[in-house]
Amino acid sequence: GPRVVEVDLAGGGVERFEARRGVVLNPGTVASVPPVDGLADTPLWTNHETLEATELPASLAVIGGGPIGLELAQAFARFGTDVTVLEVGPRILGPEEPEASAVLLEALEADGVHVLSEVTLESVAHDDDGFAVTLGDGHVVRTEKLLVAAGRTPRIRDIGLDTVGLDPQARSLQVDDALNVVGADGAEAPWLWAIGDVAGRGAFTHVSMYQSARAGTAILGGDLPGYDPTFPRVTFTDPEVGGVGLTEKQARERGIDVRVETSDLAASSRGFVHGPGSAGVVKIVVDAARDVVVGATVVGPSGGETVSGLAVAVRAEVPLDVLRNSIYAYPTFWRAVESTLPPAP
Repeated sequence: GPRVVEVDLAGGGVERFEARRGVVLNPGTVASVPPVDGLADTPLWTNHETLEATELPASLAVIGGGPIGLELAQAFARFGTDVTVLEVGPRILGPEEPEASAVLLEALEADGVHVLSEVTLESVAHDDDGFAVTLGDGHVVRTEKLLVAAGRTPRIRDIGLDTVGLDPQARSLQVDDALNVVGADGAEAPWLWAIGDVAGRGAFTHVSMYQSARAGTAILGGDLPGYDPTFPRVTFTDPEVGGVGLTEKQARERGIDVRVETSDLAASSRGFVHGPGSAGVVKIVVDAARDVVVGATVVGPSGGETVSGLAVAVRAEVPLDVLRNSIYAYPTFWRAVESTLPPAP
């Protein structure tokens, strides 16, 4: 209810809290299990069970070619497990740039990961011998363990949102830039804030941390600067995939006058120094009409670190002339960004 939270205690009983100022929601997510025949009735792994495992399985199939699935697939493969990734889309890391998908696919295959794309999942069965995943073409993938990494759903359905006039079946909660929850009538709930995945503005820990600081400032009555919509994102595989802002596809869909430049990370001075492990790519998406970067991707060692400077450029709409006329430390991967910038018109 309004300003009221009830907590089930581990030892039994319920503790009730009545907040004078308000409540902040950050209940996290639950793993999404796709509606595949037989899947929900099996002892599948989510990321939680996978990280709690104390013994390596001989084989592991991963449903989902997104960040969680690929990070864990590569880790288990390097530990010696025979890993197969099953992706229903045309490529792994579908929301990222296709160039990033291609580089990472090659790296995964070098680690022994088998990647099957554009698959149809017909059914899943489990017995004493493990799992049998039947695909649409009749092929059966047999594996000791099965990890379902097909996305995560904000946990809002079972926390009592209906008691405060909110829809518990919604995908996420609508919030304003102060993270106050906005009701179905468009009015703010001045006592209720939501941060993290349930706020629907990016399912990343660093987004939740940014939002928590804003919510804290708002609760204490402080002034808030403008909300930063250009959060960076990183897939912690090897190589890392760092991205910020719009992909080329997203920019074109928005009608932006797009100009794109790419470069081979291994061709940079730091790439040469680093050696064969520096395979990667830098891709910069430019709004040609405004001459500013609107999106960028860096795949390679420390890709998430290298993209940070571009995150500032996207956020602040730094003119390309300023980026061109800047000094890039030698020899760093950041110099690969300098060589990727489009020349002046």
